[in-house]
Amino acid sequence: MSAPDRFEIVDPDQAFGSLAGAWDELLAASGSDSPFLTPTWLAAWWTAYGTGRIPAIVAAWRGTSLAGLVPLQLAAVEWRGGIPLRALRFLGDGTYDSDYLGPIVPREEEAEFLPAFWSWLRHASTIRYEVAHLNEIPVESPSYAPFRALLEEDGSLLEEDRVGCVQAPLPETYDAYVAGLKPRMRTKLRSLRRTLEGDHQAVLRRADAATLRESLESLFRLHQARWQARGEPGVFGTPEKRGFYHRVAAALLERGWLDLTTLVADGAPVAHQCCIRYRGTAYLLQEGYDPAWEERGVGNALRAMSIE
Repeated sequence: MSAPDRFEIVDPDQAFGSLAGAWDELLAASGSDSPFLTPTWLAAWWTAYGTGRIPAIVAAWRGTSLAGLVPLQLAAVEWRGGIPLRALRFLGDGTYDSDYLGPIVPREEEAEFLPAFWSWLRHASTIRYEVAHLNEIPVESPSYAPFRALLEEDGSLLEEDRVGCVQAPLPETYDAYVAGLKPRMRTKLRSLRRTLEGDHQAVLRRADAATLRESLESLFRLHQARWQARGEPGVFGTPEKRGFYHRVAAALLERGWLDLTTLVADGAPVAHQCCIRYRGTAYLLQEGYDPAWEERGVGNALRAMSIE
């Protein structure tokens, strides 16, 4: 496949509006598919955090067909000793919400697309920046190696930090999952559930349109209570973060991707787990549990019940 005919910057209204359907199709055909690169996620993120940032969503075209997308932004950062700079970042980065970002390119077309995009960005675009923070690209992404090679060839000064992401392939049944745990963890998990379900009326509830707001507010409270008990601020202390979660949760629920579960014990919520279920994978976003129930292991019990 040849390189795209042209690149252009599209505004967020167009990107998240008339281009959203083509964006979803392109993402599904890419090797970078994740919920954090969907227009659903990034539209909610931009609404919550866009103030003070400049959008730079780059669309590539081959004729009238969308051939690639690189969702970018420009943001003010401080670099080494507080030097103020304009940074180029992927859209969704900078607030500790998004993972698995990067260019959206059809599979097997990265070798043609990425050099053309980089040449356009460096020599033909109107995007001006002083440092590029291209975070959250998975090393498994087919764009990672060629994109890094382009930066090296360009003489860029590269600094790279690797951050591990835990993942667990699930077998066909819950019993098989438990059987695959280490003996000590298996015994602990069974004991936690036996005690919790034997001594309390414990049920698992999933949020729907009628209960979503209440479930989120309870998640915020329990999450904050747990971290503040440890002398930490917790992540839900700002209106921007809470507003983002309300927006994105509603949008994810509408698409059938939200899995916000609550462990209710004796009629009260004691733990929450907020996940995205997307194309056969569950992505854990946030958790929270009542510190008064910590010794009963309600967080681990909720995880086990959700997996089951």
